[in-house]
Amino acid sequence: MPAGEKTEDATPKRRRESREEGQVAKSQDLSMAFTLLFSFIVMFFLIDSMIGDIMQFMTRFFTDYLTLNLTANNFHTLLIETIKFVVQLVAPIMIVTAVIGSAVGILQTGFLFTPKVLQPKFNKLDPISGFKNIFSKKTLVEFLKSVLKIIIVGTVAYSAVKNKLPNLILLGRVGLDQALDLLGSIIYSLAIKISIILIILGIGDFIYQKWEHEQQLKMTKQEVKEERKQTEGNPEVQKRIKEEQQKLAMSRMMSDIPDADVVITNPTHIAIAIKFDIETMEAPIVLGKGKGEIAQKIKEKAKEYEIEIVEEKPLARALYAQSEIGEEIPVELYQAVAEILAYVYQLDAERRY
Repeated sequence: MPAGEKTEDATPKRRRESREEGQVAKSQDLSMAFTLLFSFIVMFFLIDSMIGDIMQFMTRFFTDYLTLNLTANNFHTLLIETIKFVVQLVAPIMIVTAVIGSAVGILQTGFLFTPKVLQPKFNKLDPISGFKNIFSKKTLVEFLKSVLKIIIVGTVAYSAVKNKLPNLILLGRVGLDQALDLLGSIIYSLAIKISIILIILGIGDFIYQKWEHEQQLKMTKQEVKEERKQTEGNPEVQKRIKEEQQKLAMSRMMSDIPDADVVITNPTHIAIAIKFDIETMEAPIVLGKGKGEIAQKIKEKAKEYEIEIVEEKPLARALYAQSEIGEEIPVELYQAVAEILAYVYQLDAERRY
């Protein structure tokens, strides 16, 4: 496998940087298809009202405006009225288009604000790179998708019109109102079918965009290694830091051993240093624990400070597995540890007297 081949999944950092650049998986076809569908639905419910408004405006136009003298002031009034009418007429469709387009976009990418996208990129003005993009894989895929959409939509449209052909033939034999109603129903039915087909194609396109985006985000092993160095530091440095931290923790633990009341052992492999102060503690705490070489050092420190060493294999194993340094011993071990502490306190009392 070539060293530079991108085989590794993108890291969270790579994904975050890609998102900040505005590089996300998104299907424009899917947004357009939903927008088209809801636009036709809105038109279906508003078409009668829209036609009525158009007829009223046209009546007023031909009866009022055409009789006015063509002056600058009258022309300005006519222009403003026309613009207001057109805006009011298409406003519901434009609002629905904006809302649906935004909603579908958010569903695909989540809330996304990328100021970097607004920054000018002069490399896009490079004619050589622009020429290469014309023959890129992405351009070819987009071309094939467009051809596929044209074929599928054309087939659906042809099939729908063919099925409605007998009704279309009747258009010349019925009144104008009936003809308009019939033609409108045919167009609306065809528009809904095409919109649904485009939504299905859009979903397929979104799946492809997700896959392609993941492929673009993939990284080489070297890139992953370099990023890990940047975020976590050099592995060798991290290893040395960890070793120093372990040494510091060991030194701190060994400095607490002289305060222990007893050291419970395995007897050779495990050692746990226990302390209990009835006035300040609710339960005995573990001052230190260790296996192997560390256990040996704990016992040596205990002998140096004349701390009692008690051999209790099952208890030593349980304490080592269930307790942590600086924390209280588990409740289920209270009785066993209390018996050992009582034994140690008795020995201390006997030594004094």
